[in-house]
Amino acid sequence: MLEYARSVHGMTHAFHAEYGGDPATALIAPIACAVPGDGPTLNGSYPIHLRPESVIAQIYGATEIAEAFTCSYGVNPAARARLLAGELQEVGWSDDGETRAIALPGHRFFLATLFLPQLGSTPARPHPLIIAFLEASARFAATRSLAGR
Repeated sequence: MLEYARSVHGMTHAFHAEYGGDPATALIAPIACAVPGDGPTLNGSYPIHLRPESVIAQIYGATEIAEAFTCSYGVNPAARARLLAGELQEVGWSDDGETRAIALPGHRFFLATLFLPQLGSTPARPHPLIIAFLEASARFAATRSLAGR
């Protein structure tokens, strides 16, 4: 997402505050949220609201989900409007309105989440986002194989 912000939105100074720089101007910055504790500690599952027509809502088959995440960094509210001024869409948000998922509609699979789908995945019951990513990868690989013949 940082590279997209740099190249498409001209946010040449798009950076993650965890790795230095002024958090006030970072694209990814420390955020305030309802999750207790300090640092990147897994703090349970919390509700996330999904844009009804989004790919993520289609994948889940729902517009309200609960997912586990660490609450340390996220989209800087001061940079949010500029980031979303182009093609990127906010497709998931918390009860307090903080961004939890962003997608690029029309792309074969561009989905950024603050939550951690891998934590809800097991070999016997893979997470729906992981399945969707693997299916998109297989479709892309199939088109590449056909084009190479």
